[in-house]
Amino acid sequence: LGGFSGGMRQRFGIAQALIGNPQLIIVDEPTAGLDPEERNRFNNLLAEIGESVVVILSTHIVDDVTDLCPRMAILAGGRIVASGRPRELIAALQGRVWSTAVDKDGLEALRQRHAVIATRLREGRTVVHVLADDRPGGSFEPVQATLEDVYFATLSQQRREQAAATA
Repeated sequence: LGGFSGGMRQRFGIAQALIGNPQLIIVDEPTAGLDPEERNRFNNLLAEIGESVVVILSTHIVDDVTDLCPRMAILAGGRIVASGRPRELIAALQGRVWSTAVDKDGLEALRQRHAVIATRLREGRTVVHVLADDRPGGSFEPVQATLEDVYFATLSQQRREQAAATA
């Protein structure tokens, strides 16, 4: 097995797991380290297996959850803090996620005024996602909510609740 690619080793592991016709398979970060083509092949394999076996997928790769999971849960601090169908969780955020790009020095002021759920450096500027019922300001544009936004919004809410509880 030492000469096999990561994807081949993963498939071999799944084949081993399927010996004895289990009703449940748990996979942890199964596509981490795989190239995009191998990741697609492996996800297709998991989806096919999932038609006849319960597959529990533990991963931080949000696209894998979106592609594979009919139901999901977000864990924080060892507790389930959100659960449901990915599509429904995303739909609950539609129309509430706003984006703008700011210079690095403007980020902290933005955090003070708005519920920033995520930031990402892109082309030298910081792209910010904010959760708000209405447009937070003139430079913000609405964006399609994603499962990543659900994840960040959920964790952001958990942090605010923890901060309020300790204050």
